Amino acid sequence: MRQRVMETEEMTFSRRGRRLIGQEMFKVLERAKDMERRGQHVYHLELGNSCFPPPASVTQATMQALAEGRVGYVSSSGHPDLRAALADRYARHGRSWITEECVVISPANLLINQVLDLIANERDGVVVFTPAFPTYLAAIEHIGLKVKPIALDPENGFHLTRQAIEEAISLKPRVIIVNSANNPTGAVYTKSSLEYLIAQCAEYGIWVLSDETYGELCYRWPYWSVSAMEYERLIVMSSFSKAYSIPGYRTGYALAHPKVARKLSLSCSTLFSCLPSFTQEGCVAAIQAGGAYLDDVRAYYSRMTEHCADMINQSNILSCTIPESAFYLFISIHNTHLCGQEFCNRALEEWQIALTPGRSFGLSFESFVRASVSGPEKEVLEGIKRLVQFSQEVSHERPWVPQSSKRLRKVSHAV
Repeated sequence: MRQRVMETEEMTFSRRGRRLIGQEMFKVLERAKDMERRGQHVYHLELGNSCFPPPASVTQATMQALAEGRVGYVSSSGHPDLRAALADRYARHGRSWITEECVVISPANLLINQVLDLIANERDGVVVFTPAFPTYLAAIEHIGLKVKPIALDPENGFHLTRQAIEEAISLKPRVIIVNSANNPTGAVYTKSSLEYLIAQCAEYGIWVLSDETYGELCYRWPYWSVSAMEYERLIVMSSFSKAYSIPGYRTGYALAHPKVARKLSLSCSTLFSCLPSFTQEGCVAAIQAGGAYLDDVRAYYSRMTEHCADMINQSNILSCTIPESAFYLFISIHNTHLCGQEFCNRALEEWQIALTPGRSFGLSFESFVRASVSGPEKEVLEGIKRLVQFSQEVSHERPWVPQSSKRLRKVSHAV
């Protein structure tokens, strides 16, 4: 009898379980991998998976830790050597408030959930400047908070403006999430804009989560981190995944007031106990490698993004701004007359190009897609070439009238 009930009874989940939406780019990856298992060649432009090998010292330190049997538990806050190395690096750049007790090691993607879970109650408002990294939107939905999106303008390169900040403050949110350098646009916000944001949030007691994962990949002008400002309700997060080409290490970190850091440590202890010692020791080596390796990575992605953006903009159909950091192109497909989801579906099925639809980064961006140019150069260039050809093909399916107001252009640094 019980078996029959289990077979016919509708399975129900908690409200939080029903609110899980995940990340669209991983759904695209799964479809692409299924196509590859059937013998098709797919051009992967959906995920920021670097083609660069990590610094040799990183893998050497990791393997040495494994060889010497360092596979046990460490502090939930993170390996003391890694926390000390991070505190020292920021202190050397004038961030005197950052000490070891301000640093917590955790997977960067998970930190978004952890922070929001700690500082916001159900139905509290969270401002997100869009287009935004999809995990912000997924985490807000999962925890039961209320997203308050503010769309940034493609005409100024998706830069954060004083007007957007004042609109954010007027919404009286509990939290504001800011992402500079930005995923998916590659925009790097100005020092004056970020200082104004923090000053306004301090005046009104609003929490700020600053995601600086791509800060070290800024290649058009010096990067400025809000960690330069002391504010008790400021949490800065970053990751080793992108700059050091080790996404599989799943190692990120948060910088916060010691009271906040202690709560984050309790969250780590509850959710996953601690991260592996051997990967954290590899990250210590990454910090020490720094300089020359990052110079090479930045130079490569600067060249690749500019070259691929030129290919896109010369198509006379697609358009995008030239990024200032990272390895993504946020591409307007307006002139193809397809929505982002249909465009991505057809690009994958008909041309074997894996892309992420713009709607994943905010509902206002239905006529955009994101392409990652972080993969092997030959594959990326062929993928972008095929993307242009596909867009030219579909644009002829319906009457096409160029609309310059929807075209993106290279812009100067926003003030």
